[in-house]
Amino acid sequence: MSTEELTMPELTDALRVFLSRHLAPGADPEIVALYRAGTGSSRENWPFDATWTESGERSTHRLLMRRDPTSAVVDTARSAEFHLLAALEVTAIPAPRVRWLDDEGADLARPTMIGDRYDGKAHRGVLRDKNPLHLTAGQQLTLAQDMCDVLGRLHSLDIDELGLRQILPVPASSPAEHELERWIGELSSNELEPQPGLRLCAEWLRDHLPAAPDRLVLVHGDFRPANVLVDQGEFGVLLDWELARLGDPLDDLGWYTTPLYRGEHFIPGQWTQEEFLARYTARTGIDVSPAALTFWQILSTFRLAIIALNGVRNFCELGSDRPAAPVDALIAKVVDQVLAAEKG
Repeated sequence: MSTEELTMPELTDALRVFLSRHLAPGADPEIVALYRAGTGSSRENWPFDATWTESGERSTHRLLMRRDPTSAVVDTARSAEFHLLAALEVTAIPAPRVRWLDDEGADLARPTMIGDRYDGKAHRGVLRDKNPLHLTAGQQLTLAQDMCDVLGRLHSLDIDELGLRQILPVPASSPAEHELERWIGELSSNELEPQPGLRLCAEWLRDHLPAAPDRLVLVHGDFRPANVLVDQGEFGVLLDWELARLGDPLDDLGWYTTPLYRGEHFIPGQWTQEEFLARYTARTGIDVSPAALTFWQILSTFRLAIIALNGVRNFCELGSDRPAAPVDALIAKVVDQVLAAEKG
């Protein structure tokens, strides 16, 4: 079943029945204001309000339904993301609270999870001069520093104490080798024509694999300002955990500092990459090898190019409703990064 087979009234009714099954008898839930927000590439976001009876009182709850689209740029398990977020509820990580899971899509037509909806807005340019969320200069700097601190807390979690090895796969090899081979496999699956530039980059990455980290950490996988709800000028909730995995802390650091994103993640004259890394090391005790960071920065852009190729394939073959990113530009950027690394 797909969303195309459900009208909005049918989807609303399916959601009402789903909540009835998971709430206490007599809850009598009502669903209002359900709509699809945007055209997410790896999840569909459906905000709605639900009112039900609990302890004899009617109360309204602001919720968010996240469902698989017909064709996703990245395939991940809903159950893993759901149980990870549930595990994080006992930590200081500002992750969204999840409530219910329809892992197979038996009730809601596609694999789906439902959690709380929060105040605030997310925007990739929140630290830039255009300042779309209208933060003061001081608020921008504090938010940038909070990004570093939250990432440090995330990488300091005890994955065994939280039981994360039972939720997320444990890399069989070093995290760097595991991630590289994973994305080379994605390249082979998604290229519609030969991609010699990406193949060249893949071989460079194979030749420059860094040593495995001292310990595995929880990697967010898409840690950046674009995935932070900013509420009243402050860091609110960290969103989009579908790429989370166990791995090398430099995986997130490479993603955050890759040249493609530096203009969005740092504040010229106030908050540099060097200051970010120094603060991160002071809070985690994790030393950042420049060579290893370069590897992860290049792998991050390599990964983005392959995700864009996946978007092209989905758009051409599977009828995705989201046009692809400019693949040629991303390939050129990752090749440039490799050439720069070779020059030292």
